[in-house]
Amino acid sequence: MTYATPRGGVSGAGGDGDLVAGYSIGSPLENLSLTFGLALTGLEPLGDAGSLSLSASRLAHVGGNSATFVGATVSNLAAWGVNSNRSEQFTVYASHILAIEKGSVEVPLQFVVGYGTDNTRNTDGVGIEDGAFAGVGVGITQNMSASMSFTETQLNLGASFNIPDSTISTSLSLLDVTDNTDRQQVTLSVAYGF
Repeated sequence: MTYATPRGGVSGAGGDGDLVAGYSIGSPLENLSLTFGLALTGLEPLGDAGSLSLSASRLAHVGGNSATFVGATVSNLAAWGVNSNRSEQFTVYASHILAIEKGSVEVPLQFVVGYGTDNTRNTDGVGIEDGAFAGVGVGITQNMSASMSFTETQLNLGASFNIPDSTISTSLSLLDVTDNTDRQQVTLSVAYGF
């Protein structure tokens, strides 16, 4: 579940949230991993808009203390409500995971680059177009990580916290940190895996 304020990054628009559920089959280490997703867009009223998604990922290379994965996602499938006004969206990416040894501790780093449809907001904050994105994440402690991501017009910062001895995690993000597109948002997410 994710809650974002203000809605759409528009000042004074209040907050809103989304509910997302997914199920994965297969292993990206052995062959292909597929993830099927369902997104309910907006909490009020709950369920009046949403869509399905399908993602695939695969291990491309492994060596030493690093691994590279490639993946693709198609989203906004079978959309309903306001989501039906938009076409399907596509994303491709590569993700590289690296462990850096600091004494007796390994610090995990992750780098992501990709390209997708409808993921870059115009600098006037109004339209959305296709574009590239990139991100980097670092494990700070066993239960905490920090990240930075970029689109062609926005810089985003985030931090994630795993609740010890559980499969629950939370994350807090500031989107459009520099307010370059006049769409700055704060988001809070809670995730549960099983």
